[in-house]
Amino acid sequence: MGSFLLLILVLAFAGSTSALSKLTNELLAEGLLSMEEYGLPETVCLLSPLKDGSARIQLCPVTEGFGPRSVGCFAVWNGTDVLQQGCYSNQEIALRTQCKKGDCSADRNDDGVVFCCCFGALCNAART
Repeated sequence: MGSFLLLILVLAFAGSTSALSKLTNELLAEGLLSMEEYGLPETVCLLSPLKDGSARIQLCPVTEGFGPRSVGCFAVWNGTDVLQQGCYSNQEIALRTQCKKGDCSADRNDDGVVFCCCFGALCNAART
């Protein structure tokens, strides 16, 4: 069933960027997203480190869902401690208001926990 769903997604996106959201087309044109081998837009994000501190990366495609969508990376931290990192695929309207191009920066919260999301390969590796 999973490969059938992938085939449907590939056929929906393959060969045409007209079916992609305005944001996704913009990010592709600026080099902040790339097209993977099946023609789906994707980015590369840093994932939360393993317990031994090893860094991990993940290929993050645009996922299906309601409304125009795109994908970026996110990070959540408290001081110098990374709490979570990974892919952030969501509706275009949420991504436009929450994410920055190439920069994972955010205003500090009173409780010290900070969230940012960004566009660009491994943009969530450096947080400010």
